[in-house]
Amino acid sequence: MLATYLLLAALLIVAIATDLRSRRIPNVLVAVGLGLGLAGRLLDPGSPAGEALIAFFKGSGTGLLVLMPLYLMRACGAGDVKLMAMVGGFVGPAVVLDAALWTLVSGGVLSLVFMLGRGVARQTLENIRFLVTDLMVRTQSGERARLAPLATTAARLPYAVAIAAGTLIAVLHAGPA
Repeated sequence: MLATYLLLAALLIVAIATDLRSRRIPNVLVAVGLGLGLAGRLLDPGSPAGEALIAFFKGSGTGLLVLMPLYLMRACGAGDVKLMAMVGGFVGPAVVLDAALWTLVSGGVLSLVFMLGRGVARQTLENIRFLVTDLMVRTQSGERARLAPLATTAARLPYAVAIAAGTLIAVLHAGPA
């Protein structure tokens, strides 16, 4: 299992590097990671192939679903959702839920660091005010709530950093598998 976690760590480091550089997580990285996660599960001598396959799909599906609401609210990108699905394929559904929780905490800390470090605190708070006001007005008028793109964004976070941090905390918390 250590080799599997080291492989996952290497993939997350590459994701962090590309996300920091271009604010994108390449589909090829996620596809390779999913393939390696599946192979790692199938090659595990302690798990029958059928159970390993089910665990892989449960983990990947859980990872995908857990960040999907954030994607739909435009709080994270599609690459972030796919990266969490890849993590789920490696660690399974229980650990990926823990990883998602710690990812959200890490993402909050990361957003504060970016907000203060880049001097965009005022724009961020203005965007939050706009989103909340827009939601309240639409709700009171009977319109369906929708999130319109903001005219000015404060900053795009390299969320792979939060996903990697959350995954690390969850894996360490889970202990040896």
